[in-house]
Amino acid sequence: MDYPPGTMNAMNGMPPPRRPKDQNHSSPNYANQYSSPAYRTPQMGFPPNDYRPAPYTAMNIMNQQTHPTPFKPSPTAQRPSGVAVLIPGPPPSHSFTKPSLPLPSRPPIHSTQRNVSTPTPVPRPIASAHPVPQSYPINYQLLLLSLAEDYLATAHGQAFDANFKDRENTLRLYYKLVAAGLACLEAVMKRFKLQPQMEANLRLRYASVLYEETENMLEAEQCLSDGIKLCDRYRFFDLKYNMEHLLAQVLFKGSPRASLKFLDGVIKDAEAYQHAAWLYALRFLKVSLLLQLPSHQDTLSALTQLRNISAHADQASDKAVLAVASVLEALVHLRQSSSAETIEQAQRAIALARSLQHGSVTGQLAQLAVLTNILDLSCSLQQFDPVQSVTKMQAMQASLESPHDGWSADGSFIVAVSSQNASQTSNGNGVVRKDSKGLPSILFSWAPWTDVYALGYLLSSLSIAHRNTSDGLRSEQMLKEGIRYLD
Repeated sequence: MDYPPGTMNAMNGMPPPRRPKDQNHSSPNYANQYSSPAYRTPQMGFPPNDYRPAPYTAMNIMNQQTHPTPFKPSPTAQRPSGVAVLIPGPPPSHSFTKPSLPLPSRPPIHSTQRNVSTPTPVPRPIASAHPVPQSYPINYQLLLLSLAEDYLATAHGQAFDANFKDRENTLRLYYKLVAAGLACLEAVMKRFKLQPQMEANLRLRYASVLYEETENMLEAEQCLSDGIKLCDRYRFFDLKYNMEHLLAQVLFKGSPRASLKFLDGVIKDAEAYQHAAWLYALRFLKVSLLLQLPSHQDTLSALTQLRNISAHADQASDKAVLAVASVLEALVHLRQSSSAETIEQAQRAIALARSLQHGSVTGQLAQLAVLTNILDLSCSLQQFDPVQSVTKMQAMQASLESPHDGWSADGSFIVAVSSQNASQTSNGNGVVRKDSKGLPSILFSWAPWTDVYALGYLLSSLSIAHRNTSDGLRSEQMLKEGIRYLD
């Protein structure tokens, strides 16, 4: 049987290998197995809705072979017997690569039915049972300041009073808390750029903790000096006076005379600027510093300052300040000596203070009333008058037993100033502050009520000591009760 040339392998009599699909001498195949079968156009002239054109691959082949050449077999040749003939078939299914991009979908141009569009459902957001909290940047400055105040408040809290028996461990923990608070304040002061007023307040707070809790007076002095320069630059008068008030106390620990000289200059400035509230506060501070010195000359200087305060307060109608100055003058007289002359001067000052305590301003100062009764009883004890001592002891006990809602835990109290100098007074926690009525007030530090009660029991025991046996050891019982308050 004759076969076309090239259909048999001349070497081994096997059919030749299939030609590659991309050669052009093979017969083109225009069938598209990936498209729908062709439909005849209806008589109405419209193609069906599911009509799809052939893919672009077949179109490229048609464009390349505009005039295809049909296959022309070679002259027939004799085929050996028993040899199979390879008949070319359709290309395998994997010979065509389907395009990766989907064909653009478009609505049919002609349709005999109405096109009804179905709305696509929009997915709704599902509300979470546990909403995710929003994350905010951490304010390390505020965090460190809050930690510092928490550490210091915990160190000064009442939890240490209950564990005072374990003194060594309690003090160790107390020092650790104070050191942690100081470290936080120092970190904010050195690592952050602060507003001028905030920096001044922070320096004042840092220096006050150093003065009260540590012995680093040089560091406190340097901190306050820088703060005073800052207040001068930005004209923060109130903060400047607070810093100078604290700096005088810091300097007094190292050099008392230098502290008093520095305080004299500050008093002159306050007097020149007519800052009456701060003039009172600075002069009262000088009196307290002078009373800590042992010389008689310093005691006389303290009396001079108190008389200056009384004269200025009487002129400005500051009755509360005048009452405080009178009580302190009586205290200085009793401290000076036990002579009849000094006791008489002390009683004269106490009488002036009692006459001023009937007003609406001075009548609210429970600490001032208690201190007046204590000094009055002390005068009678120094005069060795048992009858008056018992009478004044009862008056003192009545003042102690009366309810004192405004008595603070540390014994501090404020004295209102009627002078119109509120513009130089802030609402902060300084020495001079504004009260509930908006008037400037001076903060005084005194003993807590437990110490005052213990002092009252001591004076009461001395008042009835001459009849201890006849009263059934009442004087000794009062002493034991006073010791119980100190435990």
